[in-house]
Amino acid sequence: MGTPMKSLIGRLVTLRPIDVERDAPEWYEAMQEPEMHLWTGNNIPIDVDEVKDVVLETYANHPEIFSWCIRESKTDKMVGIYWIGVPFISNEQRLVTFDAQRIAKPYWRKGYTREARSLVYDYAFTDLGVEEIRASAWERNTNSCLSMESAGFELVRLYPRFNPKYDSDLTEVEYVLRRAKWQQLNGRLS
Repeated sequence: MGTPMKSLIGRLVTLRPIDVERDAPEWYEAMQEPEMHLWTGNNIPIDVDEVKDVVLETYANHPEIFSWCIRESKTDKMVGIYWIGVPFISNEQRLVTFDAQRIAKPYWRKGYTREARSLVYDYAFTDLGVEEIRASAWERNTNSCLSMESAGFELVRLYPRFNPKYDSDLTEVEYVLRRAKWQQLNGRLS
């Protein structure tokens, strides 16, 4: 169930289902950057096999997520991974309860995440019929919080949660993006 139903094509990036064997060497190289792991539950992988067996295999085959390899359109180089929860029904609304991505550091702040997010959200709201997407970030992860807010996410709540990487309680920020807000911000309402 974790394989998305189609590839998503933009100007800067193309998102396609993860190919564990093909993508592992490039993603291993990208994951050597320590800053990519500051706010994640993972660490720098020790070898390509760890990327294949633990990281990519999990994303590609997890039954509760749709995941894509993010490739730069111009070079076909792997620049990231994007995943969302498989939609489900709650209180008669179709929801996605998590959304996350990892982009290689050389591609930060250059529009790659913004375009990948736009492609995924269009897919979720249009093709999958989702009413809202929920996501969270650590409050101190300023870049993620600002990125979500610029995409139209609205604050739902702040709450303490234990972070094993920092061995302490930190504040997590929960956000929601509703389809109507996304459509309004992207000129899709009549």
